[in-house]
Amino acid sequence: MSLLLAAVGLLDLLVALPPLPPTDGWKVASRAEGIVAATAPSGLIGPWGSAEGVVAAPLDEVLAHLTDFAALPREVPRLAEVRVIRRAEGEAIVYFRIDLPWPISDRDYTARYRWGPLPDGGARLVIDDADDQGPPPGKAVRVRLVRGTWDLHPSPSGGTAVRHVLLMDLGGWLTRSIVEQTAWKQPLESIKGVRRAVERR
Repeated sequence: MSLLLAAVGLLDLLVALPPLPPTDGWKVASRAEGIVAATAPSGLIGPWGSAEGVVAAPLDEVLAHLTDFAALPREVPRLAEVRVIRRAEGEAIVYFRIDLPWPISDRDYTARYRWGPLPDGGARLVIDDADDQGPPPGKAVRVRLVRGTWDLHPSPSGGTAVRHVLLMDLGGWLTRSIVEQTAWKQPLESIKGVRRAVERR
């Protein structure tokens, strides 16, 4: 990769998200298993959600797990389908379909993943919606907005310090409490899932 392409890729990783709420805008929603989950207003339909914790594995191993899309249906409950539409170095377009319990309708979406190293020795994975590059809407309710990051840094205590931030508009009809709980539960359960996966390897 040329220096110019590397610089452009790094810029994408640093500016791909809309501005996050200020630090004092986050409200802790849960503390579980050493993971702190929080929410913050987004000004959109649902709030931002985040979770922070430490995974007992090297940074490279955690990043490899996060980008092993074929393995996700074995790791993520109710993830019924994952289809990698296109993949290149540091980037992938991936379709997801989630099988939700009745009476909630299934959800689906296509997302663009970009990942790479950061100047401070960490790594970032950026997620945004890419429905125009995936299959057309079907029976599932289409998720209308996906924005997120995984920030990874070596932890002073060993392993990898992880922060997962996510904003999703799940579409369809959902109660306010479901929307608000999903905002922080999704990042929390994602970090728990990463922990379980790397422990089994």
